[in-house]
Amino acid sequence: MPPGALNGDPMKTGVHWIVVVFVLGSTTSFAEEACKPAPLPSPAVSLSQFYETAEAKAKAWKADAAPARLGNSVLGPIDAQGRSTSWSMLFYSEAADAHVAINAVGGMMTCWDNEGSAGRMPALASTFFRDGAKLYEIARTEGGDYIARGYGVIAQTAAADDRHGTWNLSFTLQEESGQTKSGDVTIIVDANTGKLENVLRN
Repeated sequence: MPPGALNGDPMKTGVHWIVVVFVLGSTTSFAEEACKPAPLPSPAVSLSQFYETAEAKAKAWKADAAPARLGNSVLGPIDAQGRSTSWSMLFYSEAADAHVAINAVGGMMTCWDNEGSAGRMPALASTFFRDGAKLYEIARTEGGDYIARGYGVIAQTAAADDRHGTWNLSFTLQEESGQTKSGDVTIIVDANTGKLENVLRN
């Protein structure tokens, strides 16, 4: 089964296979390989670096491809340099009414496309904020106690009803038992400017 894209819900950062079910279960058709697997420069790459590569692949797939959901998974928390080993990015083509999931998996980039909507699209400028190191620093500043306790930083985009785009930062911990434990704070950052908007605590 091919890997899929991240769920846009900021409060749900499920493990990778839950992510797969979300994407493949959202349509009655089957995903198809949109590009051949290709090695990444290193297993851990920065947000900006992977986005540039993913965007180029998406544009080669469909010229009007636009970012729909971007982020990393619990399998690859963002480090202080803004790098992850598990990015998952979804792009949508309005002309084709189809989407493509471009993922970092085990040091390889894979692409899978499928018919249908990619959900609510965030209004992202061409220069939207994609500095993973600064997102990590915001997470450390606002929820550093979680990082000190071994939690990893997860960053995912989301879109409000007015399509206002945000980065939603959360914390997860993979326990020895294999269970994933989530922190009780979500940090909201404007996806275009990188400015802190809100800190939500359960």
